[in-house]
Amino acid sequence: MATAGRRTLAAGGTVAVAAAVNVATGMLTQKWTLAWWLCTAVLVVLGGALQAWLTVSERPPARRQEIEDVDVRSGAVTQRMSGPGGQSVRRARIEGGLSQEQND
Repeated sequence: MATAGRRTLAAGGTVAVAAAVNVATGMLTQKWTLAWWLCTAVLVVLGGALQAWLTVSERPPARRQEIEDVDVRSGAVTQRMSGPGGQSVRRARIEGGLSQEQND
């Protein structure tokens, strides 16, 4: 599901839960002012929590660039990566040079 669809679903669910809290509180206590305040609190807390969760879940995973089992006898190896993430070289036998570059 696309980001806009998830946000729409989260907003609709938040409003539905807040409305249910409003009606249930009002009917059980007959204190409609209290019911509206609880409804507002549920909207703010649940809506904020859902939006925070959606924002965190949209972050791209950390990237990783690995070179394994490299055996370069004469020459150089350059590993380039743009953006955040990690670079590693394992089990390498390079008798020239190894250069790692990363642009943020």
